[in-house]
Amino acid sequence: MVIIVTSETLQDDIIKSVLNEYEIKSQELSPEDFDYTGEILEPPYDLSKLKALRESSGLHDICIKTKCEDAIYSGKKIISKEGTDIPPALEEFLDNFLTDEECESFLNDLETYAFAGLEILRDEQLEFKGINHIPSLYLRMCEDKDKVVQKIGTHTIYFKVYDPKKKDNLNKLTGQWNEGITEETSANELLWFNSKSDQSKVYGEPDYLSEVDAILTDNAIVEYQLGHFRSKGVPNYVITITGNIEETEDYGAEEFEDDLKKEFSEITNEPGTALVLCIPSNENNVQVNVHKIGEEMKEGSFLELAESNADRIYRIHKVPRERLGQGKASGIASNRTEMLLKTYSKSTVGKLQKRMASYINNTIIKYEFETKDHKLQYLPANFDEEDALLDRGIKLLQNAAMTLGEFINRFGEQFELHMDETDEYFNARFMNNQALDTVLYGDDEANTEEQLQDMVNQLYNEMNPSE
Repeated sequence: MVIIVTSETLQDDIIKSVLNEYEIKSQELSPEDFDYTGEILEPPYDLSKLKALRESSGLHDICIKTKCEDAIYSGKKIISKEGTDIPPALEEFLDNFLTDEECESFLNDLETYAFAGLEILRDEQLEFKGINHIPSLYLRMCEDKDKVVQKIGTHTIYFKVYDPKKKDNLNKLTGQWNEGITEETSANELLWFNSKSDQSKVYGEPDYLSEVDAILTDNAIVEYQLGHFRSKGVPNYVITITGNIEETEDYGAEEFEDDLKKEFSEITNEPGTALVLCIPSNENNVQVNVHKIGEEMKEGSFLELAESNADRIYRIHKVPRERLGQGKASGIASNRTEMLLKTYSKSTVGKLQKRMASYINNTIIKYEFETKDHKLQYLPANFDEEDALLDRGIKLLQNAAMTLGEFINRFGEQFELHMDETDEYFNARFMNNQALDTVLYGDDEANTEEQLQDMVNQLYNEMNPSE
């Protein structure tokens, strides 16, 4: 019998197992490291547990990493109103690879904890210079919602929540407004973003929480296979236990363990016959569910359970197996893969891109660069479609449906090519690889003003033959 422990109430009493490592990792920072003052708003979930979930399940972790990378590194462009020059400082900021790195870390935290923060960096003249991601694990929103505190060990730093209209200065060491403010004690600003949730207005709720048991089981199955399949042990049952024990003087975790062993003694009399998972919950009501894998084809059924859990993780993250090279072969595999990746690009990745772009547009670009004429837009993630998309772009260019400037700015991103809208060739069009003027007027250079004047003179002579 293997018992996997994640509940703090049970951890000291129930037999150690494969998820003991999960408990150790979630306690790398001791409780006093998170002993914030009473002025903070507590997150509705244990952030160290959410972090440990990523460490415990490789599939859960890679799904988050993949969609964040796809959102940031698929390319981006600056959209500007016609005739408006792009500020060089804005272009430099958005083209900086470090900006992409910080935005990717921001999205990773947003997906993991449902809230994230970006620190605003300024020079001595308080001019905007860049952004820096602050790990959400160490951030807490204060009750006034005007400042955020970061605490690691004995070190505490306050940040001013980004608000261009609020001119008050915050002391980064004391958290007091307009008191003891010097160049060294003035707090930096922090861009704060969170998803919407009924649990909290400032922290949000991760989408994957509904499948936390699948995430834990995914790791448990891998560890179980490593520890017990060597001896040909295949479980007949998977037993899940949720909730915390309401301990009394006469009954506690130890008595619960004894009752558990007695209850399942008939099916756990041989190693590897049952896999027991204790899933953490804030509810005191303990529920025990038994899932029978089956007596025939046990190994195959166990693998089916692993496949089922993997599907649940892929589904909650909205990442298709094909994106990670795990697609199932079929007669129409290529068409199915293309369709799934298109949907993934538009919905999953597109949603993250819109969030990131909208947040930067409405904060940094609007207030730091003081422009409403320019917007950041991320390019769709195309994956294996890039060659086909480029072919379609070439056809549009050759048939005068796309200008030379539009083509270069759309497809030249990976080669660091860009064409300014003020360039005289930006609006040049081609038909079958020939300049459109040549197609319309032949090999002679088209001087439209002279032609128009000739037409006017000819019309005038026809109307006044006596002259």
